[in-house]
Amino acid sequence: MLDLNNRDWAPFKISDLFQPARGTEKNMTSLQVGDVPLISARNCDNGVKAFVSIPNERLHRGHAITLNNDGDGGAGLAYYQPMEFALDTHVTDLRPRDSIGNLSRYAMQFVAASISKQRTLFGHGRSISLKRLNLLRVMLPIDESSNPDWQFMEDYIREREAIQVQRCREFLMKRIASIERERVNNPEFDHSSLHERDWKSYSISQIFDIRSGRRLESRNRKHGRRPFIGALDNSNGIAGFTADKNSSLDNNVLGVNYNGNGVCLGFYHPYECIFSDDVKRFHVKNNKGNEFIYLFLKVAIQQQKSKFGYLYKFNATRMARQAIMLPSVNGGEPDFTFMEIFGMSITLQLLLKQLAYLEKMPA
Repeated sequence: MLDLNNRDWAPFKISDLFQPARGTEKNMTSLQVGDVPLISARNCDNGVKAFVSIPNERLHRGHAITLNNDGDGGAGLAYYQPMEFALDTHVTDLRPRDSIGNLSRYAMQFVAASISKQRTLFGHGRSISLKRLNLLRVMLPIDESSNPDWQFMEDYIREREAIQVQRCREFLMKRIASIERERVNNPEFDHSSLHERDWKSYSISQIFDIRSGRRLESRNRKHGRRPFIGALDNSNGIAGFTADKNSSLDNNVLGVNYNGNGVCLGFYHPYECIFSDDVKRFHVKNNKGNEFIYLFLKVAIQQQKSKFGYLYKFNATRMARQAIMLPSVNGGEPDFTFMEIFGMSITLQLLLKQLAYLEKMPA
């Protein structure tokens, strides 16, 4: 296995290797929904904020690196973009200069990761201006001539990608086999249409016991391996990892945001974790609950997201009385059995699609 520690490294000016170009999309609200990724200064999802429709002359060609100039937690992060994209004004497009020649996507991914190591230098009070970008250096492995060793970078990322692909294959096959066993044992598995069920309105307090999180300031947080759940709209709500333990410690639970960017969004947590005070813990009443039931309920709750925001928070009182639509047993109790079967069916379809995609990739 290739080792980064057995290489000689040297600093290179990013502007000597790549030609920078600032993004131009300013008015995001004017953009129409489409199929072109809009890259913004995000710290997740490869920088993709939305999918839009824009004229061809404003498109940026794929096979580029995007660098966040600023942003909440995203300043200094770089991503490899394989396809055409739109670019907002808080991001810079980096393309190899002619003197570098053609680089593989693997080498570009290596460089993007190396650039991201500089992110601690930047933030809201210190953005990446063009002047700073022209001075910014990136550490890269070098060859015998002290030039960037592009072939090593490519080989390193290829090797790591193959390892990750195999791990994903093994995980998917294990999950698929587990659900397939349930399928054999349950004759109703293939008859799980939403349109053939009776539906009824229930208040959230009828379905869940709602418990609070607990404030844990970042300055007092101890680094560890236990997920700390915050009011995020990404990363399954995981805001970090901690060694702390408090009264919000929980597992097999739906965490629902009542504040922040992810208000009304919920994430299922099968693992042991603790919760911030911006997240409520939802436990199903009169049912142990499992992954598939909680994921079904999560979607039902998120249908109400458009009602809430910074000026109209999803607080405890509104949570308790908010109505959600669920399948029922003859118009009475919620049909948790159907929710579980439907959740397994959808999950199986997604897992099979993911496995089919991975099978097309090199081992």
